[in-house]
Order: sequence, then C-alpha cells, then structure tokens
Amino acid sequence: MVINYESGKKYTNRYKDVFWFEKHGDGVYSIEGNLQYWRVGGHENESGIDSNSFGMVDPSGGPCLFVNDFTINKKKCVRMFSEDETFLFEVEKDSE
Repeated sequence: MVINYESGKKYTNRYKDVFWFEKHGDGVYSIEGNLQYWRVGGHENESGIDSNSFGMVDPSGGPCLFVNDFTINKKKCVRMFSEDETFLFEVEKDSE
C-alpha cells in the first residue's frame, strides 16, 4: 500500500507530534513539525549511509519513510536527503 501525503496538510504520528510536508523547491519538499530524534538508513545492498541519498528516514513516533514507498501530492518520492539539518524529499518529475 502506497501512502500519499498532501503538502500543507497536517498529520499526527503515534506520539501525537504534528508534522507536514512543505514545498522547498522544484519537486522538493521538507518535512516540518516537532520531530526531534531521527534514525536514517542507507539503500539495500550498499555499505554506509550517504546524506545525499537515504534509503529510509524515521523520526521518533513516525512516520517511517522508505524511498519509492510513498508519494507527496501523488508523486513518488525518489530521493531523500538532508541539508543543514533539514530532511528533504524529492519527488518524480512530470514526464515531458
């Protein structure tokens, strides 16, 4: 089952923390809210973790997010990365 998040819509995780996705650039969204503690993981069959391309991110209380397993505004998340302590999510581009 693919979960679709809508940018700007507020969601509540299992710890009752409110979070939402906010447009950060062309096809890129940040996750906002009081999400303090994070686990990150790399991609399957790769050693190490690259902050330019996470395989999964999981803030305390959720949501646990895996690349290619969810959408934002009905566009599949194809890359997760961090910049200046902000987690960013790139979605697929519209085909020309």
